[in-house]
Amino acid sequence: MSNNNVYASYNGSQKGFSIRDLNLNQLSFVSTGIDFSSIAAGPNNDVYLTSANHIYHYNTNGTLIKDMAFPIDSIIYTGVVVKGDKVFATYEGSQKGVTIRDLALNQLSSFNTGVEAGGIAAGPDDDVFVTAQNHILHYRNDGTLLKDMAFPVTSINYTDVTVIGDKVVVSYNGSQKGFSVRDLTLTQLSYVATSFDIEALAAGPNLDVYLTCANHIYNYSLSGNQITDMEFPINSINYSGVGVIATVLS
Repeated sequence: MSNNNVYASYNGSQKGFSIRDLNLNQLSFVSTGIDFSSIAAGPNNDVYLTSANHIYHYNTNGTLIKDMAFPIDSIIYTGVVVKGDKVFATYEGSQKGVTIRDLALNQLSSFNTGVEAGGIAAGPDDDVFVTAQNHILHYRNDGTLLKDMAFPVTSINYTDVTVIGDKVVVSYNGSQKGFSVRDLTLTQLSYVATSFDIEALAAGPNLDVYLTCANHIYNYSLSGNQITDMEFPINSINYSGVGVIATVLS
């Protein structure tokens, strides 16, 4: 299978994940019967997905490789991303933080954040970016807080985050809807307003992003041009997460 694919998790009347090309044409899909909150592309034709207190690891042919169930069911995994040989996941519930795991989902370390995080992205320098309400938080992988960027309007809710080279892209909804393009210090460079709430986003290979909303997957350039609007014909399907793997991405 090509190394240039978009992976989207979905729930609703059907549950699973879809494998698509960069133009959002479906190549295949996997039915799982599980409601997933997020999805990340792995390095070996595989994906990682979160659901309740589970992180699942699947081949893209649908084979379940591992179901890592945290022993405390009051822990809820909300976001996941893969970079290199590490899997990063946010969690909330009775504990709130970030877990860092190897590709076999063995925990290497974790740190507390105290926030209910919606999205996570791995940075270029042993660091992660996390979204929570109107905050974007930047941490070292050892848990050191580098920056807490609080948007001054509390009616803005940051939903997800991704990193494209030296840029951080963050989706938001609430009193405004769209995505913000920022540098690695979280200084805003530009923003793009959309007419829809963005559930999740992932970096594309051409200074672009893939966005999910209800039964849509969108592809936008960072300058704000809509490239594709893929609308699934059944509106009882909800795309919950999106991940991209492309040969030009690090």
